[in-house]
Amino acid sequence: MNLGIISDQIDLDLEKAIQIIKNQGYNTIELHSVFNKPVETLNEEETRKAVEICKKYEMKVSNLATTLFFLCPLYEEDKVSLFNDSFHCIKGNVKDHLNHIENACRVAKAFGCDKLRMFPFRFPDNRKPPFGTEKDMETICTYFQMAADIAQQYDCTLIIENCPYSHCPKGEMTLKLLKMCNRPNLKLLWDPANSYRAYQNQVEDKYLHKTLLEELKWIYPYIGHIHIKDYHYDSNFEKPFIHKPIYSGDIDFDVLFQYLKEKEYPYTLSLEPEVAFEEAILCMKRLKEKA
Repeated sequence: MNLGIISDQIDLDLEKAIQIIKNQGYNTIELHSVFNKPVETLNEEETRKAVEICKKYEMKVSNLATTLFFLCPLYEEDKVSLFNDSFHCIKGNVKDHLNHIENACRVAKAFGCDKLRMFPFRFPDNRKPPFGTEKDMETICTYFQMAADIAQQYDCTLIIENCPYSHCPKGEMTLKLLKMCNRPNLKLLWDPANSYRAYQNQVEDKYLHKTLLEELKWIYPYIGHIHIKDYHYDSNFEKPFIHKPIYSGDIDFDVLFQYLKEKEYPYTLSLEPEVAFEEAILCMKRLKEKA
């Protein structure tokens, strides 16, 4: 399997990050924050500079981890807020996010990739759960069909992440959304840790019964990219899901990796460890040993 990591998980300085990543024996990165801004907002000069850095170190870009439709209200009355001020992301309404897609596609093509991550809309602060209801899905689907049509003009694929801060934190939910949208250039970005971490009191009960391996088997044919990180649940903390280096948390990656090997998974396993620098390096070493 091809292994990668989101570059800003190592360092916000792209060149410094790539040097470290290269030294760990990786040749693939995913781009989220570049030059302290969301990758989808890079202008032509910034894109050219970033491409040159990647070429200098022969570093391949698997996809862009854009923030399309993350900090974006699904309904006009929704109020959404950022969970982490250090997370670089675009803001605005649906029209604003749709307007970013063309530039994001141009940036992706400059890096020689054609996949853009997007989110099933941040869940609101002022509306009660459950989220990801039929109405929510239908509304999201309308906007994602528009997004897919724009991306199709550039031969780009949009990959939907099951984000715990979104209306669709479970892989089973993003699969349902993908099937509703019925666009050939929509795929899934599966993050097993996100599915594990999902706020269960915000999700309809019908989505809460699959194990991670069962979910992987259910959605596998539709996956276009995978994120890897780990959590440990500790009820003694106000925020009980604690980021841990992979193989130090609760997720059984061995059983997931074994299934991916059996299926000859063709895309990138991309680390998004969200831990301290030294622990991120540890994650890179463990992933190389295990995957």
